[in-house]
Amino acid sequence: MPFTAFHLGPALPIKSLQPKKISLLVFGWAQVLTDLQPLVYILTRRGHLHGVSHSFLAALLIGLAAALSGRMVINGLSRLWAKKKAQPAQMVSLGMALFSGWLGTFSHILLDAIIYRDMQPFWPFIAGNPLATGRLTDRSMMAFCTLSGLVGILIWLIPLLYRRSRRDGRDQQPL
Repeated sequence: MPFTAFHLGPALPIKSLQPKKISLLVFGWAQVLTDLQPLVYILTRRGHLHGVSHSFLAALLIGLAAALSGRMVINGLSRLWAKKKAQPAQMVSLGMALFSGWLGTFSHILLDAIIYRDMQPFWPFIAGNPLATGRLTDRSMMAFCTLSGLVGILIWLIPLLYRRSRRDGRDQQPL
């Protein structure tokens, strides 16, 4: 997909259902790191568009790098923010960071592998891309990611609005 932001869509339902299990910031950072190599190709026309960084083996390493670096930056900024606001910092645990980083990289590879024939997701074990069947286009994958993002927002928003309406209803006096 041409824009990494679409990859966030499938993470939103997970975040809505299990908010303490995933950090969208680490997940998003993993997406960016995964697409650095294609960015270099786009800018220089050297190498491959979907090279080694778009393999499941690289996803292990990139996900780990995203988890550790993302957690360090997020927790550092959270401490600064909490100190300024005189409130407790909301920290990203190592488990949350690892889950988010690996979910980000592995989902990125899977989603791209389904639509891009030039990938080798199982490199160095299997040449080619057995996941690209040609049945899905990049437009249909973007639609899936957008729709799953909207579903995630609804999953998060409906209980929030329900709690607010119940709270507002209790504040009113009966006639």
